[in-house]
Amino acid sequence: MDDLPEESFEPENVPAAAPPVKVPASEPTHIEDSAPEKAAPVRHGWVYRLFNFLLGAGTPVGRVVRPVLRWLAAVVGLFALGLLAGYLLLYQPAQQAFVSAQEQNQVGYSQIAGLQDEVSRLQNTLTAANQSVKAVQNDVAKAQARNGLLIVISDVANARADLANKDGASLIKALDKARVDLDAVQPYLQSAKKDLADELNSRLETVRTVVVRDATLAQSDLDNLFTALTSADTLLFGSAPK
Repeated sequence: MDDLPEESFEPENVPAAAPPVKVPASEPTHIEDSAPEKAAPVRHGWVYRLFNFLLGAGTPVGRVVRPVLRWLAAVVGLFALGLLAGYLLLYQPAQQAFVSAQEQNQVGYSQIAGLQDEVSRLQNTLTAANQSVKAVQNDVAKAQARNGLLIVISDVANARADLANKDGASLIKALDKARVDLDAVQPYLQSAKKDLADELNSRLETVRTVVVRDATLAQSDLDNLFTALTSADTLLFGSAPK
């Protein structure tokens, strides 16, 4: 091959390089260091200084007191928990039991009051019954006493008839019987009217004495005894015997 002549090849349409731009060197900026102003010390009161001395971590006393206070707080907390547990486990159930016991006592007192009222009512009923029984007993004793006095009057009436018939043996027997029957009624007569009982007793003894000496002289004494007996019956029992 034939050697071609060397030609300089330059690219077409290539823009020319821009000339370098000189950047002006910036001037160094000087930062002005300003020193901070010192703050004025804060002055605390004596209370703060005292507590800081006693409790501060940087003081010897504080380094001793702070652990002691922590232990003391722990002990107080445990003690408070113990009190709370005692209240919940012991005091509160005991208080509830006490309240329940008081309520039961109130119920018991109410029942006792009701029983006392019932006892009082029964006592009043018993007192009324005893009074009725006593009244009946008095009526029975009075009826028995009157019956005994009427027997004595009957004995004296028989003695008067025996005297009228001049039957001395029957007369003495009738007067002896009158003596026994009058003695039987004497307790009631003595309690009701003692002077009347003594009078009837004296008149009967007089008749018995006179009859032994002279039966004819005993008529008026027998009549007086009979009158005294009938008067006593009317006085004590309210009506003359029929």
